[in-house]
Amino acid sequence: MTSGAARFGDRFFMQQSAAKSLRSVLRGYLKALYHTVRNLPDRILHPKRHAAVRRQLAAMRRPRRILVLCHGNICRSPYLAAVLQRALPDIAVSSAGFVGADRPVPQLSLEVSARRGLDLSRFRSRPIFDDDVSNASLIVVMDARQARQLRKLFQVDADRIVIAGDLDPKSSSTRAIRDPWKQTVDVFESSFTRLDRCAETLVGALGLPDDPPENRR
Repeated sequence: MTSGAARFGDRFFMQQSAAKSLRSVLRGYLKALYHTVRNLPDRILHPKRHAAVRRQLAAMRRPRRILVLCHGNICRSPYLAAVLQRALPDIAVSSAGFVGADRPVPQLSLEVSARRGLDLSRFRSRPIFDDDVSNASLIVVMDARQARQLRKLFQVDADRIVIAGDLDPKSSSTRAIRDPWKQTVDVFESSFTRLDRCAETLVGALGLPDDPPENRR
């Protein structure tokens, strides 16, 4: 190969590499832009949704039973149910899922929960049944899709359903609580920290047993 041909080959290779890098950067930018635009309504509507769910909770009688739901009942709902049960000992708090049964929580979930003072080692998942829904005064779900499923499958009144993300006093990138299943420990930490904030709002809104509405926060 002549030196001229070699230089041409080098330039061609560099141009191809630069074009490939540019395409990769552009794909990353477009992906980030897509997620930003897609989730923009959630961020805009969050303050109204947060205020609305607080009004909803303030207007209801203190629940006797709370049911927490997520997709598989192995990550988000067991954790939130345990947090709520610890804070609300006078209320029966349980959890269930739309799929699966008799599965333990993942190891990372055990570790993150343990650091927060919760032992989920004996927990096993279970599917939701009609009695779970009919006996629950309040049902907490992880996203709007699960709320729609609940209303469709079990004909639950909307005033008995709360979407967990609406309880979060902080605005997040999405309304849904991210599912940490098969994700890194950082995702578990982030999702559980958000659920902690949601639980704090719920507990404060319900107040103490026999609290009149004006004493709730």
